[in-house]
Amino acid sequence: MAKDRNAQLRNLIAGYSDSILLSDAKAMIAVLFVAIMMGTVIQFRPLYPWYLPLPALVIPFALIFLNLLASVFPRYPRSGRKRFPLWRKPHPDAFDFLADAQAEEETLAERCALLSRILWWKNVTLRAAYLLSMACLAAAAILLFAARP
Repeated sequence: MAKDRNAQLRNLIAGYSDSILLSDAKAMIAVLFVAIMMGTVIQFRPLYPWYLPLPALVIPFALIFLNLLASVFPRYPRSGRKRFPLWRKPHPDAFDFLADAQAEEETLAERCALLSRILWWKNVTLRAAYLLSMACLAAAAILLFAARP
């Protein structure tokens, strides 16, 4: 029973790790496109109506950009790690690999929960960036086309 539970936890950890990598790739591609679109919007600033100042044009892009960067930002806390050296002048012995199968099996559930939490926050920030970008597109359409004199 314990080996079956450990195998299930390892499969979950592998799935969470793959999903985290995929969401990071999505966020990085989206950051690239947001940067390109923001440059284009700023370039055509003289052609926009008088009631759209530059900060009103750039703030949605900045908010989307911050959400995407928050999605990519790693959130690996130090809790649960027995050995995670953070010193100014580390010694080479601090990085010796000590294989302890028993300790690894004890921390499987904790790692699974940690990766699940990271993936949840990544999905929340990606979804927030997506919804914000769709709302900004709708607002831009209303401001540019419906509010013409």
